[in-house]
Amino acid sequence: MKPLLLLGLGLIAITNLAGAEPTLDEFLKRGQLDAALAAYAQPRTDAERFSLAATQVLASARDFSAGFNRLSLHPNLRSSGLPFLRAVVQDVSAGKANIATPQAVAALFRELKAGLQRANTTLSQIAGKEDFGVQITLSEARADFSGDGTIDPETETLQAAFGRILGIGAPSAEPMIIRFDRADAAWLKGYTHFLIGIIDLLSSYDWAPVWNQCAHIIFLNPEPVPGIAKVVDLHASWDMWPDLIAAVHDMRLELVDRDGPKRFRDSFLMMIAESRICWQRALEEKDDVNEWLPNPNQKGPRGLTVTRDQIDGWFKVLDELEAVARGKKLLPHWRIKSPSGINVDRLVAAPPKLDLVLWIQGSAFLPYLEEGPISDAETWRKLTGPFGPGFFQFAIWSN
Repeated sequence: MKPLLLLGLGLIAITNLAGAEPTLDEFLKRGQLDAALAAYAQPRTDAERFSLAATQVLASARDFSAGFNRLSLHPNLRSSGLPFLRAVVQDVSAGKANIATPQAVAALFRELKAGLQRANTTLSQIAGKEDFGVQITLSEARADFSGDGTIDPETETLQAAFGRILGIGAPSAEPMIIRFDRADAAWLKGYTHFLIGIIDLLSSYDWAPVWNQCAHIIFLNPEPVPGIAKVVDLHASWDMWPDLIAAVHDMRLELVDRDGPKRFRDSFLMMIAESRICWQRALEEKDDVNEWLPNPNQKGPRGLTVTRDQIDGWFKVLDELEAVARGKKLLPHWRIKSPSGINVDRLVAAPPKLDLVLWIQGSAFLPYLEEGPISDAETWRKLTGPFGPGFFQFAIWSN
């Protein structure tokens, strides 16, 4: 009787194993983001909630990247340093016959924002009281970011995407395995706040003057076509520069959403709050297993280490950024004499139009000037001291 019972239990175990849902890591290695979204649609644990949120972010990034390709993104932008376009994996054939319009571009940013908001809502359901672990092999996780129906193993992995966004060179051949935990849930939530805020800020202004000067060097088939593109030959590699300069010259953008800059500031403050939570949780950790953001007793990606002085210094950086965002410290301008500075709180309450020349020259900020403590260069020299020359990379990576 016992052998039969053991055989039956073994068959049940094998059946359950065969029918078990793949892990998030397995979904991502196969490039199956939509299947992962379905699998985690009703999350029951914090690990599943993080898995859903991470997939929501990745699916939004995939759709954003593929969407730009469908709008006939110009091949000259393959190595562009333009914000957001670094995240795009280009496939010239995907949209070369398609027409790009300002309305279609705006729709892509709205869809990206909606996806990030969904992920943010999911992350808000993570209590963070108990730890969890979600392993992802970043060097093998992939998705069809170009929208061409296939996945390029060289350009469409998460490791390659992080490299493009952060400006890092070719990825190492060694697998990059990360075990994301409750600290990283706050990290990801902070980034969703930041990106949502950036989209709000960009959407606050009417970009028509820029489009009317340089849309043809961003898209193959823009509509409307800039007037200059109808009467000049555009073959030489330097042809784009006069039009980019003209776009900068015409960057006098009217405000179309008065509350957008304030929403950006508020999102920035929420990112700061999540960064504090993230590093507080990281400092409480006792394990050392494939960390993304390590405490002084752990190792991060590729053996990276972080000192306690750097973490303490980061908390001070966050305090300074919050003081500026709330108007408790003033933002300096390169032409304006101390002790006068820009009160950011007053600026976002009644934002000006985006006139690039007047912003650089300074007169656009005259209504927002007051005297008080300034977040000046000497302050930041002291704040960034613990990080050496790597401060900006640390800031982008750590959130």
